Amino acid sequence: MFKIYTKHTTEVGETVFEHLAFTVKIASKMVAGAFFLIIHGLSGGLLGVPEKYNICAMKEFLCDADEGREQRREENE
Repeated sequence: MFKIYTKHTTEVGETVFEHLAFTVKIASKMVAGAFFLIIHGLSGGLLGVPEKYNICAMKEFLCDADEGREQRREENE
């Protein structure tokens, strides 16, 4: 199978396309979280932030994603 690698994607143990999918997933979740936080701020706190997009949930999501990536990196070494 044809796989494209760069220095960075080799270091993180992903192909360019796997890396793209990972970054799109992270960025999409962060954009959605930012949207809900902005709406929350504009409403003066009247509109709540959905639980899966609150600050603690976003931190957990990012830490879990990083942890999974570290495990894949260790497996590829």
